[in-house]
Amino acid sequence: MAFTLHPKMRLHPTLLFKCFVFLKRRRVYLLTAILLCCVVAAYVLSNSERPIPSYFTSTSEINQECVHPDLFKYDSPLNNFYHKVEPLKCREHDWVYTRGGRLFYNQTALKSLDLDQETLRCNYYVLSRKDDFSTDVSEEKPIYRDGQVIPVDFFKVRCTAKTNTKHIFSIFLRNPSYSNYHAHVSKKNGEVKDIDNVKSTATGLPLNVMIVGFDSVSQVAWQRNLPLTYRFMKETLGSVVLRSYNIVGDGTPQALIPILTGRNEVELPDVLRRHKRAKTVDVYPMIWKDFKKAGYMTLWAEDKPIIGTFQYRMNGFLQQPTDHYMRTFYLGASGQFGKERHMCLGNKARHIVPLDYIHDFNTMYRDKKRFSFVFYNEASHDDLNDLQLVDSDLMHLLRSLYDAGVMNNTLLITMSDHGSRYSNIRSTSQGLLEERMPFVAITLPSWFADVYPEEWKNLNINSHRLTTPYDLNAVLHDVLDFKGAKAKYSVQNRSISLFSEVPRERSCADADIEPHWCACLTWEPVELNDPAVNIVTAALISFINSLISDEYEKCSELSLKEILSVTKIKPNKKLLSFSGSQDRDGRVPEFHNKPKTIATDYRITIETQPGGARFEATITIADKTVKVIEKNISRINKYGNTSHCIYARRDDLRKYCFCRDLVDNNE
Repeated sequence: MAFTLHPKMRLHPTLLFKCFVFLKRRRVYLLTAILLCCVVAAYVLSNSERPIPSYFTSTSEINQECVHPDLFKYDSPLNNFYHKVEPLKCREHDWVYTRGGRLFYNQTALKSLDLDQETLRCNYYVLSRKDDFSTDVSEEKPIYRDGQVIPVDFFKVRCTAKTNTKHIFSIFLRNPSYSNYHAHVSKKNGEVKDIDNVKSTATGLPLNVMIVGFDSVSQVAWQRNLPLTYRFMKETLGSVVLRSYNIVGDGTPQALIPILTGRNEVELPDVLRRHKRAKTVDVYPMIWKDFKKAGYMTLWAEDKPIIGTFQYRMNGFLQQPTDHYMRTFYLGASGQFGKERHMCLGNKARHIVPLDYIHDFNTMYRDKKRFSFVFYNEASHDDLNDLQLVDSDLMHLLRSLYDAGVMNNTLLITMSDHGSRYSNIRSTSQGLLEERMPFVAITLPSWFADVYPEEWKNLNINSHRLTTPYDLNAVLHDVLDFKGAKAKYSVQNRSISLFSEVPRERSCADADIEPHWCACLTWEPVELNDPAVNIVTAALISFINSLISDEYEKCSELSLKEILSVTKIKPNKKLLSFSGSQDRDGRVPEFHNKPKTIATDYRITIETQPGGARFEATITIADKTVKVIEKNISRINKYGNTSHCIYARRDDLRKYCFCRDLVDNNE
């Protein structure tokens, strides 16, 4: 029988002593006193330490095929990687600001600078899209009055004025001036007229779609660095966090392409820049095309154009892909960023620019159907701690839209593509798991649970089932053509709408997740003296050298410097023995296969020389055959300028090549 005391009944040592004396005076047997003291002491000791949590404790259902770890928040081995970030210190004032498609003079700034408004002269310069890699700047256009309509989304403003203050040396002083880039949503009346002519259908959900994403943010990192936003999402918006969401590939394109197309890059037409006959990304069946056909206004915004999802390795878009497209702004304004204070643009934090843009979009077209997707890199790509700077502003965006009633008819997806990839976090066991488990949450209007109770129930069940980017694509299709819980999916479907129940038997193989990326797997450490370690190490280095062999005149041949870690896993028996389904719906699997060969997957992390490159790879040994696949190799530290000799023409070898001239310089 358990015996516990209320915390307030814990005994101070002095009280214990007095208790003992009292018992002695009452001539109670000494043995009884000792026994009592032992009981109390045992209680105190048992409560003096907190239980030690394990991040392998699961939040998933124990009896399902894929069980993801619960990466606990605060007693984490990654605590040392987090630190508090100082607030941004941007310029005090911008001379102008925009609201509702109009430009206004900032009276506070003008008064603070003691400017003579009679002498204030401002012009704007239109930033227009030339293609996906360059922007045109128009001739100057005058700003005649306060509150003037600016009929474009992106523009640069220049102003001059004289000060009211007379100074003895004023003849030698330059007049004050202002220059900055601005973005707002200018209503496209022609596009609005076109969508007004689209006949509405009754097959979809009465919902707009808004997706807000950040690069390299795991579930844990989101909760730690965006606590205000997370609390508002959970407590006010009722957001459902997908605890067992798993990536399906390496990098941002492998996260966003399945969401936007329902396919992976290999299954789509070739759009790679290094291939002469490759097409532009216009050929991709982007989901926003379907929304456009259904009468939605559309928006796609992504910062850091140099690493754009569809431009870094790909040919980009020939035609502007959405009604409002923020790449034009960033191509024109990015040159200014280096002249500004850290992560600022004028008096604004740079992350506020796209947040304001998506807010403008959802309020400007409030009476129209809307699809918008903003993906932000700068605040989290290189240092996840900088994400703290976004927290209050992101929460303010969501609260503002909530208070304005916008969230009452909007499906909101807040997400990341993957966890941290290049930082020291990834060199830890938990870091590896966090990379594969990015933050994703789905928010629906409060009425949804009442109108669609079965779908709401399934969404909450699925929050602990294995889910992927392909499933988000199915959710978006459900908005356009709602099938809901009635849709028939089996465990073999790669894309399953989260409004239908995801089968508990679903495995990474069913979801088209390679073992290298599957966080469901239980990896076991392998001793470095295991004979298999030498085999997989030699195979990996040989394979990498074979990739760069065509460039040996420029790139150094690599050799092993150090084996950092090796783990292994064997595929589960159900995966190997699955033979079919007993029922028509494909929900009751049969396991009759008896495979002759059982493969073992090894995940190995090595450091090579010269250059100190660190690679992580999953290598399979089956029936004495070693299999290495390039897509299962990741570079886990930055390569910087080490591949400069082939950088421009061989983007496929950047992460492997260490230029020979660097070796010569080091010698």
